[in-house]
Amino acid sequence: MKKLLPALLLLAVACKQKEYNADLLIKNAVVYTVDSSFTTATAFVVNHGKIIAVGKSDSLEQQYFAHEVVDANGAAVYPGFIDAHAHFYEYGLGLQEVNLDGTKSWNEVVDSVGAYATRNTDGWIIGRGWDQNDWAKKQFPDKARLDSMFPVRPVILSRVDGHAIIANQAALNIAGVKPGQTINGGEIETINGKLTGIMVDNAMGIVTRKIPEPTAPIVENALLSAQKKLFRRGVDNG
Repeated sequence: MKKLLPALLLLAVACKQKEYNADLLIKNAVVYTVDSSFTTATAFVVNHGKIIAVGKSDSLEQQYFAHEVVDANGAAVYPGFIDAHAHFYEYGLGLQEVNLDGTKSWNEVVDSVGAYATRNTDGWIIGRGWDQNDWAKKQFPDKARLDSMFPVRPVILSRVDGHAIIANQAALNIAGVKPGQTINGGEIETINGKLTGIMVDNAMGIVTRKIPEPTAPIVENALLSAQKKLFRRGVDNG
């Protein structure tokens, strides 16, 4: 019996389960540490949401027993990208609107709006990106064609710099804009006693404040569209 006791103790130690000391081990990666020398490693260990070790795969595998082990198969691992000025949501909302960047004439702008309206049959038509300085006729347009195409449906199209909009009569009516109306720090363009639809700087808010809040499906599409665009550019959420 005395001879069996040491053997039983050895067997008990051998059978004892190895205790976890980490939550996650990433191995076989190219880990960019972004330290002062921009060194790279092949593995790192995470526990309770914090990186607790960075080094070589073989060495860290011997030191740590993780709940989850991920073989990166040589893929790169970067620190998280943090942009405090991304306007991610606004960017997504913009993707739901008429893209007028690079349009070379007012006719091209109106054609783009018409194509958008065919695909999107409900609600306000919002667009951005036109710049009359890119056109052969370098002057602000007027709303006549928009009024003809959309006598009831409101339209607001922002200039590329966000300092001017053109709105059709339907939008102006909702906002209660009148010919000759004035506002400090802005302009409501009136020519020959008629509104042209051009609103500059502070005047824009009179109309834009009337735009309804986006519906839940629009918000969802905005976020997913922005996410898709960023993923396509290689920006991941980790």
